[in-house]
Amino acid sequence: MPDIGNYTETSRWVLAVAGKYFTLLLFSVLAIRLWRRWAKSPGPNKSGNLFLACVITVIAAAIGYFSMRQSLGKLYSHYGMNAFRENRLPQAFTLFDLSSKYWKSADALGQKGVCLLLSGDPDRGLQWIEEAKTLRGRNVPFEEFYAGLYFFTRGQTSNSVPLLVAASADGNYRWNVTKLFAIMALDENRVADAAGQMKPFMQAEVTEFDQAYIMASLKLADGKTAEAQAILSKFPQPDLSPMWKSRFEKLEAKINH
Repeated sequence: MPDIGNYTETSRWVLAVAGKYFTLLLFSVLAIRLWRRWAKSPGPNKSGNLFLACVITVIAAAIGYFSMRQSLGKLYSHYGMNAFRENRLPQAFTLFDLSSKYWKSADALGQKGVCLLLSGDPDRGLQWIEEAKTLRGRNVPFEEFYAGLYFFTRGQTSNSVPLLVAASADGNYRWNVTKLFAIMALDENRVADAAGQMKPFMQAEVTEFDQAYIMASLKLADGKTAEAQAILSKFPQPDLSPMWKSRFEKLEAKINH
């Protein structure tokens, strides 16, 4: 199913860029015509035509300068998000930093903050995310989700839940938030709540380690130990992060008990 949110955002960005460079083109053409008129104008009119040509040229140059910087900022931000999705955090941070140097924006600041948050520098990361929120006047789902994820990994559910709820309004994060809420329910032995969270996805193919943990836990709660073990066996523990490796080990211990 097409992501309408991303499609709308991309369309808006394309239209904004097109409008920006169309304006630049108009001023450039106007400046050229004015310089030509100045070259052909009689003596009494030369100074007035020169002044007008200079003003329009300066305006065109300013539009071009700021347009290029903004476009480069957007471009580096785009490549930074690609690196971020591939879990290449140092490269993503560098690209987001370049983006902010070309065009200082709340988004670039928040993106750098998320990279720091996930790279083990939570103090600066959370500070930059908060500064991005202040500049923008609001949070965005990207920052809300990863800040919520950070607090979840630290066991601070009271801080995590409001952020994750807000992020779930964006379809890009709804599935991940659903899984996190199911895991929180399992951590508190609220198996029925976890099953309710996952009910629409019970027949979905298990392709992710967190999904595997949830489904295996629900299978075990139903007494289906063989099915639970089969799900876990698809995700070798050496490939997991320490937090998830610990969860898988505890679940395997329950299965083999």
